[in-house]
Amino acid sequence: MKILGVLALSALAVSVTACSSSSTPVSPTGAGAAAQTGSSLDDKPGQATGAKPGNLTIVGLVLQDDGEFDVLQAAVVHAGLVDALNGTQQYTVFAPTDQAFVATLGVADEAAAVAAVNALPRETIQNILLYHVMNGRRNSASVLGAPQYQMLNGQTLTRATLSAAGLAATDISASNGIVHVINAVLMP
Repeated sequence: MKILGVLALSALAVSVTACSSSSTPVSPTGAGAAAQTGSSLDDKPGQATGAKPGNLTIVGLVLQDDGEFDVLQAAVVHAGLVDALNGTQQYTVFAPTDQAFVATLGVADEAAAVAAVNALPRETIQNILLYHVMNGRRNSASVLGAPQYQMLNGQTLTRATLSAAGLAATDISASNGIVHVINAVLMP
């Protein structure tokens, strides 16, 4: 099952890269919110941004037709999580870049990554995606200060695992939470 998840994520990553019109996998300001870039979990953050809710929901940020998060978009839709991440419940999301999916899935481009994600059983992609989401609105200062996180799939994500994934952008504010962009897909 774990191999199938890795294969599916690899295919998803390929699809995202092919669909991207951007030369960089993440544009911190493309989501319409203030964001820090190049953060490390070992940095000592000052006043964190992202405390004020943005205008778009988490799904609104992910579903924008801007070449960012194309594979994640396909995964959220396939997993049936659009409604859950589009409500008023506050969440913190660690959103993998399209390139993260391509690398994890070991595929050539975004199109292959999207195809791989769509080929995964719904329960598998739900488990993977929910390992990227936790309850509550946690800005980078809060995330950086915690040793571990309880994820919505019921598992615990450690700070070391999150640190290894690498943060590309932090504190992208949504009306129903905060998104932190990561450079790897977290595997439960």
